[in-house]
Amino acid sequence: MQTVVDDIVVTRHPLGTPHEALAARLAAAASDPLRTLYAAPLADHPITAPNGQLLTLAPRTEPLPMDEEPPWQEAGRLLAHLHRTPPPPGLPEHGGHSYLQVAVDAASGLHPGGATDILRELGASLLAQWPDPPRPSVVHGDWDLGNLGRLPGTTTWLLTGPETLGLGDPGWDLGRPAGLWAAGLLDDASWRALLRGYAEAGGVIPHEGEAWNALEHPARCAVFTATVREVGRSGASEPRTELADTLLEACVKMNGRRW
Repeated sequence: MQTVVDDIVVTRHPLGTPHEALAARLAAAASDPLRTLYAAPLADHPITAPNGQLLTLAPRTEPLPMDEEPPWQEAGRLLAHLHRTPPPPGLPEHGGHSYLQVAVDAASGLHPGGATDILRELGASLLAQWPDPPRPSVVHGDWDLGNLGRLPGTTTWLLTGPETLGLGDPGWDLGRPAGLWAAGLLDDASWRALLRGYAEAGGVIPHEGEAWNALEHPARCAVFTATVREVGRSGASEPRTELADTLLEACVKMNGRRW
């Protein structure tokens, strides 16, 4: 949960958040060279509240206005620079595995039957297939357009959300837009602009016609977590939204079953 006080964003992290891992992530994002890519934290260590929750402090950033074209190409460049950064010592695995586990746990509480049963099967399968990257890179861990921001009075886009920063496969950061694109929820031009910016800044992508095998698992995880979130909003007694049905259909196809 976040609270904005003047120009400071105070984030309260869930009870049980590991102090050491969060401190390592903050220290990395607050130090060169990552501080040039992030809206750097205002403190390089978490603060412990009286109830035991960890608090982090970050500068307030201005999000993408609704009437402004998303900066997909610039986002691709930022991610490529991040992935090419030498890993800081002591940086843990990125937070994606924890996010996937939360989604798997949430799927177990969905109303049983039909597609939601298949959703639970898919989540367990994705968790069991979590890969070990052969050469871990620095990755954001939970990237989407909501994790881009500009400091007030500036025009430069920066990454936000260092609490998931860590080591892993670069494909994880591209997994969410890739999954949305595969599900028909992100247009071709936006996806290509992201890849163009990524390649321009030295990010490695396959040549035309080649399979991008490393992207398959992150993309599936992203669609799965988005589906659990959207289906969970509908509840058991209300009709599912069109978005929930689209995402569910994508998950059913990924799981290779009919419903």
